[in-house]
Amino acid sequence: MTATYNGSREIVVHRPTPDEAREALETAIAETGFTREQLEAQARAGRFGTELAHQTWFCLPPRAE
Repeated sequence: MTATYNGSREIVVHRPTPDEAREALETAIAETGFTREQLEAQARAGRFGTELAHQTWFCLPPRAE
């Protein structure tokens, strides 16, 4: 969900659709240069390849099992 302000002091809230949210997560993962599985392995090891990978990991929702 994103809140923005326009010139008339109104708050505009954007709630992404499930498809938009999924696309945003896929894009975030792709930008790290790692797969989700690689990010999971880095998290288990407690060592991330990059700061972006570390930040992205904490933004990801848990996998549905």
